[in-house]
Amino acid sequence: MSEFNICGVDLDDIHAALLEITDEIDRVCKKNNIKYFLSGGSMLGAVRHGGFIPWDDDVDLWMTRKNFKKFKKAIKNDLDKKYFREDYFTNINCPLSIMKIEKKGTRYVEGVFKDTNVGHCIYVDIFPLDNIWLPAYKLQTAILIKLQSVRDFKLRGNGRENASTAKKILYGLMPLNICRALTEFTMRFFNIFATKRLNQLSHRGRYWPKFIREEIEDLTVIKFEDREYPIPKEYDKMLRECYGDYMKLPPKEAQQPGHDIIECKI
Repeated sequence: MSEFNICGVDLDDIHAALLEITDEIDRVCKKNNIKYFLSGGSMLGAVRHGGFIPWDDDVDLWMTRKNFKKFKKAIKNDLDKKYFREDYFTNINCPLSIMKIEKKGTRYVEGVFKDTNVGHCIYVDIFPLDNIWLPAYKLQTAILIKLQSVRDFKLRGNGRENASTAKKILYGLMPLNICRALTEFTMRFFNIFATKRLNQLSHRGRYWPKFIREEIEDLTVIKFEDREYPIPKEYDKMLRECYGDYMKLPPKEAQQPGHDIIECKI
């Protein structure tokens, strides 16, 4: 039993459900020769704890855009029917430009999305990595931040209270499908070029370090609980760039689940 719980559900049970989803993603990727790897706190947990960070409440994965596209195609036929894909292509009301693989029959409601018409099931996040060109990087991310703010305004009401009349009209007039198309175009713009660096341009990934291609293409496997999942061989360099002295635990008061979950049923 874990010392943590979310809405009365033991975190160990949540971890078990997350592992089940990750195992299914791993199976599909192996079957279709698709490369993916643990990212963010999941990579950190594998290296520092041999699995989940004890208080972590999600699993994050990275794929290059090429592998991401292969995965989207593969799951049309190969994903077990117990799970489903959710993103802003399968559900226009989804405010994020990432993919979630969710388990049917569960409830995992984040407070920030409680009024949004999305799946609200327990999920694993998959983030695509796109090519970037450093001279244009600030402009590229600024455009994506603005487009995200439009989606948040329309779908979650973020910023409506204090918005000017002009902003309300401008944001209100932009259709969600146009906003989505502009987001995809901006994220993928440099993928036609052989750039040296990549980054996670979707969601909060624009604040990550800019990864060198070779660092993420050479993978190994690492113990994660009683499984093994892929991570880059250069994980030490990547984690130091992201977290600094990553083997040092945060203060006790910071050791808490990171998502504002208001309803949980596994």
